[in-house]
Amino acid sequence: MKNTKFIDRYFESEKLLLNIEYTEQKTLNTLLTYLENLHSVGDKLKDKYQCNIKNIPEFVILRIIRNYFHHVDDIEDYSMFVEIEGWGIFEYNRHLIIPLKDFIKSLNNFINHTNQKYREQQIKLITEYIDNDIIDNIEEYLKINNILIDGEEYTLGIDIFKYVYNISNIIADKCRNINDLKDKEVIINLEKTYSECYNIPKRDFLGMPGNMPITTTKGFVFPKNHSTIQLIKESI
Repeated sequence: MKNTKFIDRYFESEKLLLNIEYTEQKTLNTLLTYLENLHSVGDKLKDKYQCNIKNIPEFVILRIIRNYFHHVDDIEDYSMFVEIEGWGIFEYNRHLIIPLKDFIKSLNNFINHTNQKYREQQIKLITEYIDNDIIDNIEEYLKINNILIDGEEYTLGIDIFKYVYNISNIIADKCRNINDLKDKEVIINLEKTYSECYNIPKRDFLGMPGNMPITTTKGFVFPKNHSTIQLIKESI
């Protein structure tokens, strides 16, 4: 019988990362452990069951972050359950924010260390969630250190919660269709919301036109005066 412990490890690390009950236990290792277990699930589902999740946009985005974290450098920090300053409604009330610059570095590392054909395929996939503006202007984004909003300095962030949430739902659905996995306790006990039909779309915020929040590592900030927004770039 095939060893299926990799699925238990995945959902255990996903629960620890996303569940508010474990907030005080979270460290950078919590995020790294989750990303490593996701990487393992991708390999083992394909090798053991010919089930390929590696070309799913959410997986690709998280793999790019994982590979940078694993091979190049540490991500500075991450924030959970941040506050929303101002009026607006997110489709989900949990968030997992890493510094935008760390994501840009991850993306830049991926682009510089992959062949053109594979790179183009993967970039096409992630543009389902990542705006082309970021991909087309990586060098400019790498120069940005922080941002001034209404006189207060923030670090720009990117919310990766939906990628973790969505890929977990997809993995759950895949497991329910694999005989060796569908009757595992960890799969049977998943909440019904663990299904792709509940996935969060790219645009998951409802707000006033022209008053969209800026994602920072402290949370989502609504500028009171857009004319005061200033990017702080590296000095040359």
